[in-house]
Amino acid sequence: MDKGSKSLSAETAGEPVRVWDLSVRIFHWSIVTLVIAAYVTSRYNWMTWHIRLGQLTLTLLIFRILIGFWGSETARFRRFLVRPSVALAYTQSFLSHASPTHIGHTPAGGWMVITLISLLSAQVLTGLYAYNDVARVGPLFGIFSGDTSNLLVSVHGILFSVLLSFVIVHIAVVALYWLVKRRNLIRPMTTGILNLPPGSHNPRMISARRALSLFLCSVIIATLISQL
Repeated sequence: MDKGSKSLSAETAGEPVRVWDLSVRIFHWSIVTLVIAAYVTSRYNWMTWHIRLGQLTLTLLIFRILIGFWGSETARFRRFLVRPSVALAYTQSFLSHASPTHIGHTPAGGWMVITLISLLSAQVLTGLYAYNDVARVGPLFGIFSGDTSNLLVSVHGILFSVLLSFVIVHIAVVALYWLVKRRNLIRPMTTGILNLPPGSHNPRMISARRALSLFLCSVIIATLISQL
């Protein structure tokens, strides 16, 4: 059993176990909404709103990083990050119906989480320096020269295309889980509950007080970054 998550046979699943706390679920669906909204505001050149959405996204990304260290058991990086070889082996055995159900992220899923967080962070940070003829400046515009800022704008656009590619892969994998393994990954991320065999390990969940404290910390950090 790898350190990424304890695994159990899907065929014997039956007892509801909370695997995702409210903070993780709110983060997940909020990011989905914000990425769509950011795309729409960019397409229509509503740059003032686009920048505000970027700053909110930065806050949520910082929050996710914080709960990756101090959040619920299934949300912690040390819980689901495994060696790349382990993730590759899991990916190669994907079509096996005998593969286990994981409490939390799978070995490959853990690396997808890190990849998406990294791409989103780079996307947001390059946007903070962006220049636009309508909105004039991003929050941190002026730190670099005009040429460097223009380069960052180009990188910002390229990163979105890369991010979109990974999002499509993510959605495709979720669909494959349903079609090939008959496992619904959307329901647990919506309700927080996954059906597992009786007596299964119950992951430790973060308290509401700690979640709120970490979120307030993320607001402060994001505000300081935007005012550099």
